[in-house]
Amino acid sequence: MSNATPVPYGTDPARAATGPYPTYRRPRSGRVISGVAGGLAVHLGVDVFYVRLAFIVASFLSGLGVMAYAGLWMFSKASDEVVLPERTHQLSRPVYLLLAVVGGLGFFMSVTLVSGVPGAVLVPLLVAGIGAVLAWQAYDRGLESGRSYVSIIGGAALVLAGVVVTIFFADSSGGFAAALIAVVLTLAGVAALGVPLIIRLWDSLAEERAAKAASEERAEIASRLHDSVLQTLALIQKRSDDPAEVSRLARGQERELRQWLFDAEEKIHQTVFAAVETACGEVEDLFGIRIAPVTVGEDLDLSEETQAVVLAAREAMVNAAKHAGVEKLDVYAEILAGELSIFVRDRGAGFDPADIPEDRHGIRDSIEGRMERIGGTARIRSTLGEGTEVTVSYRLPVS
Repeated sequence: MSNATPVPYGTDPARAATGPYPTYRRPRSGRVISGVAGGLAVHLGVDVFYVRLAFIVASFLSGLGVMAYAGLWMFSKASDEVVLPERTHQLSRPVYLLLAVVGGLGFFMSVTLVSGVPGAVLVPLLVAGIGAVLAWQAYDRGLESGRSYVSIIGGAALVLAGVVVTIFFADSSGGFAAALIAVVLTLAGVAALGVPLIIRLWDSLAEERAAKAASEERAEIASRLHDSVLQTLALIQKRSDDPAEVSRLARGQERELRQWLFDAEEKIHQTVFAAVETACGEVEDLFGIRIAPVTVGEDLDLSEETQAVVLAAREAMVNAAKHAGVEKLDVYAEILAGELSIFVRDRGAGFDPADIPEDRHGIRDSIEGRMERIGGTARIRSTLGEGTEVTVSYRLPVS
């Protein structure tokens, strides 16, 4: 019978055997107090019973088990993705809680014996520890519920009471030692409540940033799809009676998608004005309209932000070619005074921006939304019967 750990399908066994341990996380389900032992069991690949037993035994060794447990709890994160495997030793939660109490008594006794401090002095510290546990459990649950706030307030009150009573006992001896103990205990109480909260808030901020980055990435992909695939499909539908034209559009779309998916690094090395001219040529090919681009200023290498400006201007060209009813567009791009601006002007039908239907995303997403995401601006001026001018601008970073 083999004791080898199963390797997921498609994973190199040699690499799996020598790879690093996964990031330590505490499970939210199946835990007794905070999931520290469960997370460590999953992390090390051992039965959680032995990990919990090790913490209890270590609690009798000058309180090392309790201190290690508290440190892992304070500086680790709970996750729903961590799942405890089936245990060989099935014990109920009340039994584990009883064992945890035994470990706490072991911590209390060992510290008393080693330090020589009377037990009456350590009792307030035990109360403060219980308060810290209540507050930390509330941090794990999240700060959205009223129950969490009650637990935090109650835990803070117990910590404060424990610290004050301990300082009172220490102050009875007087002298510098008593003052030093008072300062240390006060800082320890503040750290016990504040450090885990700061860590949890920092993790929440990091998660929000990651979610925002993912949302912006999805919005950028949606804009790309609207600018290219959806518009090409609409043109193919309109010109379905012309096989040659349909084939040309399909090949052009395939080329554009291939460049976007596989030639991203190559695009970055283009220049801004070259990208503007490329965009003008693409719109000319798609719609058979004449575009005469004019560029002014010192050209720059294309970055992700300036490429977004060019793509927003390209969408303005596409809208004009489709809806303005003209045969020529004027495109003017300038890089002056640390700002990139592109103007797209037609003398066609014009429109009222307020009358744009909600299901049309060309202006809202591909122009205004894209410029907003990079910190730029988009201005649209249009008069019925006289034409439209779209201006997209972006303040270049100081190098």
